[in-house]
Amino acid sequence: MSGLKVSLEVDQGQTLDDLIETSAAINPGNSGGPLVNMKAEVIGITSAKVAAVGVEGLGYAISSKTAVPTIEQLITQGFIIRPWLGVTLYTVDQYVSMINRLPVDKGVVVAYIRPGSPAAEAGLQELDVITKFKGKDVTTAEELINAIHDSKIGDEASITFIRGNVTKTTTARLIQSPAPGS
Repeated sequence: MSGLKVSLEVDQGQTLDDLIETSAAINPGNSGGPLVNMKAEVIGITSAKVAAVGVEGLGYAISSKTAVPTIEQLITQGFIIRPWLGVTLYTVDQYVSMINRLPVDKGVVVAYIRPGSPAAEAGLQELDVITKFKGKDVTTAEELINAIHDSKIGDEASITFIRGNVTKTTTARLIQSPAPGS
């Protein structure tokens, strides 16, 4: 093991956090396997490998501390329970801004709002561009999704957004994510 609580960008706008960096070999097909310590205790689940010129032998595992609560929920509930706003989101860039005729070229655009969701009750509308969540700037959909997941069910979340050329703030009470298919 060479590092704890490591973050790694795995795709544009997607970052894995709380990883264990290891020199243990992780080859294609090994993802999802255990990372064990010298006492044969599972300390992580292998997840990613850096494959670049000049980089050799760096692998990453999701820590057991992060994985165990998720695994327990999957066993007992059959799905993950998280705070839920009830929206589909996209990161705003120049292209998204142009296609949707948005007044800004950064932020997080609301593409869909589930009827009856906290977002709908808070008055959010499709094509609103969220710029802050709980007082913190958000510039990517991933950042906003992580901020929602880092909240607690029942939290009152302030949301600053731009509609047309007007900046507004509303509050939404996050609820438990519904079961898949409901």
